[in-house]
Order: sequence, then C-alpha cells, then structure tokens
Amino acid sequence: MIVNQECFKTIKDFSGNAKFRKGNGKPGVYLWGFSLEKVDFTPPSKPEMFFPYYVGKVVKKNGCMYQRTHEHIASLIGGNLSIFDIIASACNGTLIGKVHKSYQGSSKFVKPLAGVILPNPLFANLLHFPEGIHRYHHYFTDPTIISQLNWMAKHFCITYFTPEIYDKQYISNLEKFIGNVIGYDKLITKPYYKPDIQVEIIDNPENFIIKYYEDLINRCR
Repeated sequence: MIVNQECFKTIKDFSGNAKFRKGNGKPGVYLWGFSLEKVDFTPPSKPEMFFPYYVGKVVKKNGCMYQRTHEHIASLIGGNLSIFDIIASACNGTLIGKVHKSYQGSSKFVKPLAGVILPNPLFANLLHFPEGIHRYHHYFTDPTIISQLNWMAKHFCITYFTPEIYDKQYISNLEKFIGNVIGYDKLITKPYYKPDIQVEIIDNPENFIIKYYEDLINRCR
C-alpha cells in the first residue's frame, strides 16, 4: 500500500488557513496525540517527544479528515474523551490503553455509581472518563483537569495518511496497521488485529516502508 503522510500539525498550524476548513480534506487515516516539547505548539522533534493517543479513519470518498480533527478536538475539550495526565503518564511509562480499558470495565459494571471517583491509584494518571453527565460538574470545575485541558490544546498534534488509491478496505486496513505499529496498549482507540499488508510512505527521493512506531515520527520531521 502506497501512502502519503503529512507532517505533524499543531492547532497553531491550522490557525487562519482556510485550506483546513471542514470539507476541504480527504478520506484516510489520522494519528493524533501530544507533543512533549516544552515550547507550546511545537511538533515532536523525535519519537520520544510524541505521546500517541488516538488512531482513526475517514472512509467515505467525500469524507474529510479536517472535519474529524475538529470533532476530536471538540470532544477532547468537551469531556467526551478520556483525559490523562500526559506528562505524568510519559514519565511513568503508563500504558493509557490498558488503564482506559480497565476503567471502562469498572464503569460499565459498578452500579449505581458507575465507576469510582477519579483520580484513583487503581487507574494511573486517569483524570476523567466520559461515562455520563454526572461527571461534568467535576470536569468543568476541577483545577487539575482545567490545567490539563489547557496543556492539551497547546500540545495537540496530528498527522494524516492518505492512500494513493482510494479504497475503503485500504483505509480500514491502514488504520489497523498503524494502531498495531504503535500498540493499542498506548492508545485509547479500540484494538484490532494487524492486517497482513505492507505500507510504504512516499518520500522523495525514495519510498520508505513502515516497520516500527519510530518510523511514523521520523518520516515526518
């Protein structure tokens, strides 16, 4: 599979550029997470400076990954996604995918409270889980969460993968491939089996075959 990969973009990179208006994008696969660089709105300079969070796809032929980016940022800020303390997770090597899945099970089966109060040592560095409106007062008033959301907005970054040939199955396989290359234990994304495909990123003067997580970052610099 031949794929184009765009360099990581921050929210600042989108600012004021009508190119990124909803409806102007293409279908494909996207990977977003957070730059661990100290300077705000700075893309990761190396793999160790990127904290992956989510892999997703847009499969409709007239679909738009810019629109999905807008929706993800809105979901993140609006409390519809799990919120972790990213710096603490990076320092401690927290596998947020495992923590997310563990809390998801707790939230589903513990009633009537549906879960436990966060933060909780059983769920390392998890500050918020989108389990219901009964969590919103805490979400919008807790100073730790407010500070984390402010940090997330300034360190959010995303990269896009667009197959040379449009095909729904290509895009679906590519999403699963990238998720497995990163490792679903490190993502809040639903896990899938790795498809038996080879992915090449177009990179003049030669193409580059993705084999490791580091490839996704190094080919973007």
